[in-house]
This record gives sequence, structure tokens and C-alpha cells, in this order.
Amino acid sequence: MPAAPRFAEGEDAVHLGPDVQSLLQQQGWALDADGMGITKTFHFKTYFKAVSFLNLIASESATKKHHPTMTVRIGSVDVHWTTHRPRGLTIKDVTLARHCDQGAVLMGAVESGEGAKCGPKP
Repeated sequence: MPAAPRFAEGEDAVHLGPDVQSLLQQQGWALDADGMGITKTFHFKTYFKAVSFLNLIASESATKKHHPTMTVRIGSVDVHWTTHRPRGLTIKDVTLARHCDQGAVLMGAVESGEGAKCGPKP
């Protein structure tokens, strides 16, 4: 894992850096393999809540014209934010990551072991 985030050309790393560090240290986000994006997995008790969360993020990202890579599973959604042009982390990634955190609260996100899983219930 990279030691430091890599910001897109034109981004003010001095001002954006503390926001990224807050996401990494306090909100559970992680840098991706090349340090140019941030990732987080959100967990939910049902598949419906996971899909609803995905739709909430999709709606906001369409409005902002900035789209994540998302993977939905039975009880979780992986979200990856990065900017492709110019390549690297931008204020858009940070702003929409914070939107994800707020949306997860609204949708009833749970801790990792509490999310829905495939198979019969015990």
C-alpha cells in the first residue's frame, strides 16, 4: 500500500491532504494500490439495503458527473473513488466519499460481521 496519497495535477495537496487523512484515519477509507484513489466496504443487513445504498450513491454521482466503481454483494457494497482526468485524488473524490459515509448512516449500515451472508440462516 502506498505511504501517501497521489493527488491529481492542479489539486491543492496542502488543503486536500488533511481531508484525505481524515477519511483514512477516522472514517475507515483506505488508499488503493497506487495511492490515486480511496476505497471502502459498507455492510448492510439485507441485499435490498445494499442495493438501495448503491442507488443513493449512483444518484448523487450522476448529479455531480463523477462516478465510482462499485461492487454490490448480498450484504455489502465496495466503493472506489478516483479521478481519471487528470489522474489522481481530487476534491470530487473526497466530497463523494463523505456523501457515501452519510448515506451509509441513512441506509442503516452495520459492522462487517453483521452484514447479510449467502446461505441459510442459522
